[in-house]
Amino acid sequence: MSGAMRELIRHPIRTLLICQGILWAMTLMVAPAAILEGSRSAAVDRSGELGTDRIQLEAEDGSPRPLDTEDLTALNRRLSEADPQIRVTGITSFNARYSASRSTSGWVLAGDSRQPEARSLKLQAGRWFQGGATVPEVVVESALADRWLSTGDKKDGDGITGDPVSTLLGKEVWIAPGSFGSWRSGLGPSDRDDAQVFRIVGVMAPTAGIDPLGFGKDHTFSSMVEGVLKMLGVAPDSAPWLEAGLSVHVDRSDFAAAEGEIDWVVIKTDPSDVQRIGDLAEETLLTRGCTPLVYSNAAWAILASPELDGYLVLHDVFFVISAVTGFIVLANLLLLTGRRRRGEVGLRRAEGATRFDIFFQFLWEGILIGLTGAVLGTIVAMILAVVRAQMDPSVLLEVSWPWGTIFDSTLIVTIGAALASAGPAWSVSGVDPASLLSERR
Repeated sequence: MSGAMRELIRHPIRTLLICQGILWAMTLMVAPAAILEGSRSAAVDRSGELGTDRIQLEAEDGSPRPLDTEDLTALNRRLSEADPQIRVTGITSFNARYSASRSTSGWVLAGDSRQPEARSLKLQAGRWFQGGATVPEVVVESALADRWLSTGDKKDGDGITGDPVSTLLGKEVWIAPGSFGSWRSGLGPSDRDDAQVFRIVGVMAPTAGIDPLGFGKDHTFSSMVEGVLKMLGVAPDSAPWLEAGLSVHVDRSDFAAAEGEIDWVVIKTDPSDVQRIGDLAEETLLTRGCTPLVYSNAAWAILASPELDGYLVLHDVFFVISAVTGFIVLANLLLLTGRRRRGEVGLRRAEGATRFDIFFQFLWEGILIGLTGAVLGTIVAMILAVVRAQMDPSVLLEVSWPWGTIFDSTLIVTIGAALASAGPAWSVSGVDPASLLSERR
């Protein structure tokens, strides 16, 4: 390898010319992928505003049985096998009335640690709860936090003076059984013997304007999509406990009453995979004896997916054409260079070098040139991709690192350079050295 490096340094112009060929081949393969994959990723992220990455499940009226925690476990296992990136969460709701304000009714929502990611929830302060903590933890929704911070809903001596919501962090919340299957809850200590005490560790950002599927209701397109879904009879029922912002979130394992039924299951996946994952989830529940209703937003499949998928196919075509062209140009360039080095091979053979010495020297030269050109080509490709994306900000173009394409391209040019260098060298090294030296003269 050291000999190959010295040989490359001894002939910088020859090395530069070969690297330049590899550089532009890499650029042709990587730059389009950076723009196309980046733009598709950006489109997927933005489509979350319309809930196109979400699937909602609930038990159908007349189902042999409701959804339960075992169904949730089965869905997690089955869907994770289909795609490890999928997030599945289950929610069980309980009606609650909050103390110090008889007019304030809300809900206790039992869930799990996957809920923020599955529902694209954001936190205004603190963090999400962790199950199994020494003191059970809760997350409070923003509207309820505002109620508790207001003087009308403040208990004397609870230490709340109307400061920002972060002052709620670390405070105690109690939850106790109420009448007719409901629950009572309040801020601060409780004198009830049957009350369970929790500690506030987070406050959710407002969810107003977002429906259960994740529709941004102020989005221009959302009302049309919601109307189409209702017309088709697949729009989800209203769920105020997911929208009103008056809920306390607890971990299911810390709230014994939530160990049975589950009201809703929410699945988050790639928008282009919603149909397949929805069918798989429905099949899983049917085999377990539960008839589910499956809701999803078809806007991605109808409007965006065909165009973006078509762009990715176009990228594959560009990649194949660039790879084949680059491989042929690179091979010809190295073969031509190798032919001009026949005298050098003859001299080394006359000095006692074996065929394997010659072979491995040229092999390492090809590998080093290929890797160097691949690195430089990737850098140039990303620079050109960024420049292209910034040239026209009115067009939705974004850039991301296409690691899969970079790996494949690097592998192609490195193997091509190694074969095109070592193959002729092995063939030439078998010729009589005297004959090769005579050619040199």
